[in-house]
Order: sequence, then structure tokens, then C-alpha cells
Amino acid sequence: MVFKKYWPLTSRTYWCPTCNVPLLSSRCYKCGGEGYEIKLREPGDVRIAFEHDINQILSSLNIREKFKPKFFYEKIILLNKTTHIDDAKEVIIDGNIFGVMLYNPFESRWEFRPSYYGALKLIEENSIETVIVRGKVKPTQIIASPTLSEKQYVVLLNTGEEPIGLAKVVSYGKMKVVKVYRQKFYFETSARKATIEDVIKANEERLNSMVQEATKFLEKMHAKISKRILVSFSGGKDSLVSLHLTLQSLGDCPLLFNNTGIELPETIRTVHEVADRYGLDLEVADAGNAFWKSVGFYGPPARDYRWCCKVAKLVPLARKILKDYPNGILNIVGQRAYESLDRARSARVWRNKWIPTIVSISPIQYWNQLAIWLYIFKNKLQVNPLYYMGFDRIGCYMCPASRLAEFEVVKKTHPALWGKWESFLYKWAKRINAPKEWVTLGLWRWLGPATPKKLLVRRHREFVENWREQYRAWLDMYIVKTNIDNEEASILFSKSIDLAKVEKACSILGNNVVRKEEVLVVENDSRDVIFTFNKRGLLIVKAKNNIIEETLDAVKLTYRSMYCTKCLSCVTLCPTGSISVSKDYEVIVNSATCIMCRACLDICPIADVMVEKIVNALILNRYDAWRRETRRKREEVAKFLEKLLRVKLAAKCPNIS
Repeated sequence: MVFKKYWPLTSRTYWCPTCNVPLLSSRCYKCGGEGYEIKLREPGDVRIAFEHDINQILSSLNIREKFKPKFFYEKIILLNKTTHIDDAKEVIIDGNIFGVMLYNPFESRWEFRPSYYGALKLIEENSIETVIVRGKVKPTQIIASPTLSEKQYVVLLNTGEEPIGLAKVVSYGKMKVVKVYRQKFYFETSARKATIEDVIKANEERLNSMVQEATKFLEKMHAKISKRILVSFSGGKDSLVSLHLTLQSLGDCPLLFNNTGIELPETIRTVHEVADRYGLDLEVADAGNAFWKSVGFYGPPARDYRWCCKVAKLVPLARKILKDYPNGILNIVGQRAYESLDRARSARVWRNKWIPTIVSISPIQYWNQLAIWLYIFKNKLQVNPLYYMGFDRIGCYMCPASRLAEFEVVKKTHPALWGKWESFLYKWAKRINAPKEWVTLGLWRWLGPATPKKLLVRRHREFVENWREQYRAWLDMYIVKTNIDNEEASILFSKSIDLAKVEKACSILGNNVVRKEEVLVVENDSRDVIFTFNKRGLLIVKAKNNIIEETLDAVKLTYRSMYCTKCLSCVTLCPTGSISVSKDYEVIVNSATCIMCRACLDICPIADVMVEKIVNALILNRYDAWRRETRRKREEVAKFLEKLLRVKLAAKCPNIS
């Protein structure tokens, strides 16, 4: 199963048949010849395979040490990351797709499915089992097999001993056809040996032109935007190249490291080593222990439940920049269009939507991995050693956007760190009554019943479908009963409402507040809405317009007031500076200066993530309630905040742009 994504931008890679090397353009600058384009799965972000990758390919082929073909170590091999049920990588050798390496999440191992070209080469090297079959074969067909081990791949030959398909042994004496070779064309190349130096020489002019374009872009943006330059450095290859390009074109500048507190030790070391090597000041937006202090409340982050980005990234960065650089910064980043769909859709120049004084630019937005690595090799840059240990990406080691194959690398290289995370996952699984597959198959990476989650579950399908029970168990205070009509709504919580805490923050809903012993009433005349909070856990909302959003805002205020984790997102980004958080974790809103914009409800990870994704799903009885049409648009909130923050900052710094 390949998950299709439609990329707005894709990268093209070519191959010189004479020099037998990959090319960034159709011209080979080593021999002067023309290369042909390799047809790759989108987005085609290829990179050069390292020794670790080659050993992984050979291991997935089950090739014994003495039978390992030498050509794997004598050629330039490319890998193109793609998707299957988990991780997958196209393998390119001698300018042809040699096959696809697939990660089997059910058996925690890599498997290799050779293409027609790959089958020919492996048969030539006597490195794969073959079986002759009579007649045609069809995908999923079960055919008899000789005595072969289970889980082994076998190339099917016709009576003329030509490859016609690929099968996998599923049990003793039986194998299942997984691929029929219909496309039997392949490119003829010189098949000569090649080195990294050969690849650099073949791409030298094209790489130089890319560097010149990036340099001109940096110089142009620097001249246009008169802000202090900071280069974001994550410890990864892309930000390293962006940094080096900046140093070559604009000179020395400080580094900005967003330390989430869940980075691998090699990354922390790399950041400090690079700063020392180039003699640069290092600015750190440090989240400290914020993730581990918060995860016991929020639960594990997920692709559709990313509270961690606000707690460990946005808030520390906002605090750092708004305090130390009130005039804003020109932030040079190592973003590339082929990393994700969001980045493919991103402009090359943009403002941070929550911190509008940060103008970010990417000189390498349209570089692929091949160009990045050639630049690194050519300039002899020292990269994070994690890349040579099997890591494709650098960042938070338990990021839910990762694949199971990547988690296996963390488990092998950093067992103590992974053990800590896995221990937490098992505790949370017990809390929500999840099967062990919720941990072992990484089902925690999705909060709701997403399609990939369903595909990974062979058993316990009912667990994925029964999301309501999970959501209730997830929360300390869940929803017992809901009733919403056109102008009135009532929400019954499983616990009493702490009126003292709600009262301290309720002026964001309305400025007319009346507190009785067991009831708190908040009125907003301009919106014609009345909120009644009852100590016994009952919330009643009466509104002439937009009853759903008024009710959900009151629910957000309730959770935010009662369960504040002191991430300080509201304090940091409130456009009027009306919010403070006490040492007892009480959110206090100054009613005299609060303009009731409610933007703090869209900033707070409790309100904007936990309530939106879990509580509101229970209230509206749909797991994707956060997609409702009446919800405030994130873009509109960000634009509104930007305008107000500009006014606020301009009062301190009149020359703010």
C-alpha cells in the first residue's frame, strides 16, 4: 500500500550514462555529455547512500557476508525516500531503479523488493533465489514453492529463465506473488566505478550556479530587510548549508538554536561545535523540561494533536525574540520544499504567523538532498554524526511525524532515551485501555481514527473505531452530557468547576461579571451572550448568534483556567499584555486592559489543542470537530494578532517594520 501525495513541487534527478553518476541537471560537466532523467516517486528528494544504508540494503536482501556483491560498495547509490505502510526507499544503482527497500512494521525489519533490472543483476550475482513457473502469474496469486524459508523473496522466471515477477514465501510450500514485471525497459550505462569526487566534478557548474543564486538572494533580502540577522541552526544538514552560505555571503552572524529539550545528545554537541568552529555567538530559545512537565497532562503528542510544538518550540522562541529582539529579526532557515507538503506550499520569504516580527527566508528552498550533500562534501563541512548512524532527519527523537523505522534507529542507538519514552507510552496505554500494538505499531502517532492507523491495525480494530472511550479516559475532566439548540447550550462535566480560577480569567468572555456562592455569571452585551458556570460542573450558555462557538469558547476557558501548565503562551503573545500566571498556576486577566479578542484561546495549547481535538470532539460527537466551518480561522487570528502586536511593539520601538 503506497500512500499517494500530490506534491506541488517535485525535484528532478538525471544520470550520466558515460560517467555513471547522478546529475542535478541534464548536463554532465565531467564528460560534457547529456544525462537522462530518472523517473522517481514524488517528490524525488534523492540522497547519496552511506555505508550504513548499503549494509541495510544487503541485510534486507538476506545476502550472506561471503556472497555480498562488490558493486554495492563500488558505485554511487541513491536513495529516494517514499512511503508504503511505513517507511520505504527507492534504490537507484547504475542509473536505474534497482528496487524498493520497505520497512515491515509488523516484523520490525526491512525487506527488499527488486525491480526487473534489480532482479537481473541479483540473478547475475547469484544473490537471490529463483523459481521457474509455467504460464502467466497475477498479483496476490498463491503458487507452490520448493523448500524455502518463510518471509523470503523469490524471483519468478519463465521457462526461458527471464524474470516475470516477484513472490514472497508465506508458508511452507506456498508463496504469494507480490509483483509482476510488466515494465522491462532499463537504461544501459557504462556501469563504471565512481566516487564522490566524480559526482562533484560532474555537477560542479550546476552546483556553482545554485550557490550564486542563493548568495544573491541572501544579499538582496539583507539589503531589503534592515533587521538583525540570526541563522536558525537545528544541528541538521540543511541548516548547516544555509549557515555556510550566509557566512560566505553576509559574514559572521549569531546562531539561533530552538532547544526543545527532547533533542538527541549528538545534536546538542553539534550545535555547540559548529558555533565554536566558526566563532559565532549562540542564542538559545530553551524549552528546558517543558515537554516532560507537560506530557503527563496532555498525553503523547500526535500528528493531529501537536501540543508539543507550542510548548517546546513556539513559546520559548517567542519569549526569546520578543524580549531580546523587539525590533524583530531576519531569520535565515534551512527549509526545503521537498521535505513535506507544508514546506512545498510555503513561500521562500514569510513572516512567522504567531511572532510577526520574525521574517524568515530560505536560501535553499529549492535544493534537493543531492545538492545539499554535494555542497557538504565539496566544502568538507562536518555534519551531525547521526546521519551516518541511520538517521534521515534531525529533531525531537519521538516526533509523531516520524516513521516506525526511524524509531527503531533511536531504539538501537539511544536505548535509555527510547526506554524512557516507551515506558511513558505503556503507562498511557494502560490509562486509555489500549492494546500493546498502540505502542509497538506506533498507533499513538494519531489521536483520531486516521486511515494509516486503521491500516496498521490487523487486530483490535474496535479499539481504533471506539475513539469516544479513549478520549474520555484521556481527560481528567470529561464530558458527561451535552445539549445544544439554536440559542441555548448546556454542558455537564464529570467534575465540579473551580469558580475561583474561572473568575480570574473570565473577562475575556465578557466584562459584566457576577459571582454568587455556587454560580458565576458572565455577560457580554455586545455579543448578546450570557455564560453561567455552576460549581457542580454545569455550564449553561445563552446566545442569540453562533451558539456553538460561544459555548466552546466557554469550555476552553474552563479547561484553561483549571489545568494551566504555565507554558506562558498567553502571557508571551497577548497583544495588550493583559495576562499573567501566578506561582499557583492561576491565569489572571486584567479586565481593564483586556479587549476580549479571545486570541489567547487560540494560542493556549490546552484550549487550542486539547480542548479542540478531544473535548470538543466529545461535545459535538465527531472526532474531527476541529474542522467545523464555524471555527475561527487560524489565519485570521494570526493576522489579527500581527496587527495588535505591531502596535504594541511599535510603542517600545518606533522603527519596527
